[in-house]
Amino acid sequence: MCRPATSSRRASSSSGATRVRGARAVGIAGGADKCRYVVEELGFDACIDYKQHGDVKSLSAALKAECPDGIDGYFENVGGMILDAVMHRANPFSRVAMCGMIAGYNGEPIPMSAPQLILVNRMKIEGFIVSEHMAVWPEALKELGTLVATGKLKYRESVAQGLENAPEAFLGLLKGRNF
Repeated sequence: MCRPATSSRRASSSSGATRVRGARAVGIAGGADKCRYVVEELGFDACIDYKQHGDVKSLSAALKAECPDGIDGYFENVGGMILDAVMHRANPFSRVAMCGMIAGYNGEPIPMSAPQLILVNRMKIEGFIVSEHMAVWPEALKELGTLVATGKLKYRESVAQGLENAPEAFLGLLKGRNF
């Protein structure tokens, strides 16, 4: 399982549940401090600092080093160069849960460098809208709550005090300033 923005609360939940089931979890985060947090606090097997890689080729090489057997599952919420690099390392019949693409939230199109990899690797890419899965929320909350209570799932919150700070907090979320 590979996951971008792994220092966020949502990422720690999805990947944490995956790790508990025995899968290797490799995170992608921006900066050495976030990568250290992802590995040391959240318990990921490894974390790649995407800021150290200026292009798809370099990031793909880093993914190859951390995922020598390729990538079977990817939870996408960033897009852009990170998605491209992951697609270059994706195994045949790998799966991508597409829940967001922050790289395109400014209205610019997000190009894909090698969309043919979807066909060649028979990848399954599926949009994932959380609100469409309300029927399983009670079960998910119970499982995640148990993982938090037993210390198997950890997270960090960023809290902004006062409504007047909401716009800056939201922009911080989009720019990776969550801690």
